Amino acid sequence: MPFIKWTEDLSVGVAELDSQHKSLIDLANALYDSINNGNDREILGKALDRLLDYIAFHFGSEESLFQKYGFPYERTHKREHDQFSWRVLDMRGRWNRGEDLQISEVQDFLSDWIQNHILHSDKEYAGFFKSKGVR
Repeated sequence: MPFIKWTEDLSVGVAELDSQHKSLIDLANALYDSINNGNDREILGKALDRLLDYIAFHFGSEESLFQKYGFPYERTHKREHDQFSWRVLDMRGRWNRGEDLQISEVQDFLSDWIQNHILHSDKEYAGFFKSKGVR
């Protein structure tokens, strides 16, 4: 059973972004599975790398839409993206250096971020994009 499950209440009403959010949840679940299954450092490192690559792609997609349609809270939202990226980069760096990275830390961080960011911050743009005809 995945530790984060996609539910319709996570939908922001923009098909492209919902699809990306689902992929992000899949990556977070794969990362969690790697940690829980005790897979070796290389597998976990690759999972963290995939997560970093995907969030760069996803955040870029959202931020492009913000610019294209003039989303008024773009800077605040981008700041949240930057904070998430820095935190994942920190975890990846700690893992690279052989420092202890607790399963619960990764799990709690990803679960909290994905669910709360989508349910709160991303929901703030849902109505805005809908008013602009973005689906």
